[in-house]
Amino acid sequence: MALTKTHNRMIDSAEVSVLDYLSDAQRADVLAYTFGVDVTSACQAAIDAAFSENKNCYFPAGGYLVTGLNLPGSLSPDTRSKSFAIRGQGVGVPYATLINGGTILKSVTDAPILEDPVVVLPQSVCEYHVSGIRFDATSTTPAVLFHSLYGTSSVGHCVVYQRGTGGGFKFEYIVTARVHDNYAFNSDFVTTGLGAARTGIGFEYTQGYGGGLGALEYNSSRGFLTGFKFAGISGGSPDNYSPMIMHNEASTVYNGMIIDGETNKALVLHNYFEGGDGGIGIQNLSNYATIQDNLIFSGFAKGIEDTSTTNTGSIITGNTVNVGSFAGAICIDVASSAAFGGNYKQVTGNTIIYTAGTANVSGLKVSGTDPRINYASNAFAPRAAWTGSGTLKISDQSTNGSFGLTTKAIGNYEIPHLGKGSLSLHRGVTLTEADVASNVLTVPDGSYFTVTATSATTTNKFDAGVEQGRVVVFRTTNANMTFADSSYVQTAGGASFTGPGTITFFIDRIVGDNYAYELCRTVF
Repeated sequence: MALTKTHNRMIDSAEVSVLDYLSDAQRADVLAYTFGVDVTSACQAAIDAAFSENKNCYFPAGGYLVTGLNLPGSLSPDTRSKSFAIRGQGVGVPYATLINGGTILKSVTDAPILEDPVVVLPQSVCEYHVSGIRFDATSTTPAVLFHSLYGTSSVGHCVVYQRGTGGGFKFEYIVTARVHDNYAFNSDFVTTGLGAARTGIGFEYTQGYGGGLGALEYNSSRGFLTGFKFAGISGGSPDNYSPMIMHNEASTVYNGMIIDGETNKALVLHNYFEGGDGGIGIQNLSNYATIQDNLIFSGFAKGIEDTSTTNTGSIITGNTVNVGSFAGAICIDVASSAAFGGNYKQVTGNTIIYTAGTANVSGLKVSGTDPRINYASNAFAPRAAWTGSGTLKISDQSTNGSFGLTTKAIGNYEIPHLGKGSLSLHRGVTLTEADVASNVLTVPDGSYFTVTATSATTTNKFDAGVEQGRVVVFRTTNANMTFADSSYVQTAGGASFTGPGTITFFIDRIVGDNYAYELCRTVF
């Protein structure tokens, strides 16, 4: 490979150096990082010349003040068979915003610093590769905008520093291309407590046509309203297929990652979220997503949210979610609600953590009408019963309870539970007259209860929760608890039961009330 020495730098003869297109005054300004001279025309000329000569374009270390650069290429003439790269000399430490080193393209114009051609067809007009550049923006737009990144194209080892309210990187169409090893941050990246007042999206992936298999790997997003967002055509059928979202990081953001309903089969794997500022760590609205082995630290009001009642096939597994001492936080929030028991989802094998004593925290919240959700084999920390006013390890807010293998949190334990399935007997707490108010006996989770009343007490109605079709056995140790026939408690032959002995009821949930029907009794 022949090398040519240009302005005290060695460059590949297959490259065009931007410095060769600058005047002496422009070159001095660039090399001094003073950003006092606009060099847009010279930089664009170098890019266009490199493209026409079938060479790549090289930006040696320096500070280039530009108003916006355009990648060349078109469908007429057809340049889709070409490959074109723009590379800089590197970015240094990503957050070293006050150090003048590496290759910096800076703009104070309200427009993207780098943009590819707009095409009406779902394809690129060239294979593009961009690397080794710091983009310093002051805009309401993304700093880097790709209308299409196709095939083996890539954007890697770049940094965006956004001083305005806009975003970092935006990709409107990706098929099999890679976005990797980049940083995007704005001027709020070290400021906490801004909440929803934050602005911009660090990495935005909106699929304007049917396509997918794009890979976003080893990227970092900081300071924005949303770290990462993935979307398709609004209101259309899913258009963003199988994006691979792996090993990324978001910090000091309101929302970590949003995956919208026009996305199918997203793989969200081994991502890391910290320094949340009150929003959601991962919000999934898509179908057939796998959200696996992610690490979400405190600061988010919700760790993982999957509450769309129309999406289906979610697999939420192996994640560690820690909401710390965030009062009212929800570690994992999942819903399913539709005909035939709702759409199927799995929430298994996660580690769910909070700080003991924090109020109104839900470790796992389940909601919807007749949801079809498996939520089993999750680990909760602390292991003992969670303290704090209104705090629950598992908060079942569903109507009628879930179909599937679920879990009941009873005391210090999480008990496997088959919702709307075969009979399972679990011994609950001992019930006394203190559990009866206005002749209504509150029946907590469990299938078998010892009843020991110290004074005469009558029950003619049960408060047994939202689950339909519970079979409950009561063993009375004396004759002080009477189960009386009523419109809510149907005893055999209308005869009251006092005991000591056992009585078994089938308790159903009908229009917001529990109705109990005696199955059998034994008097000792």
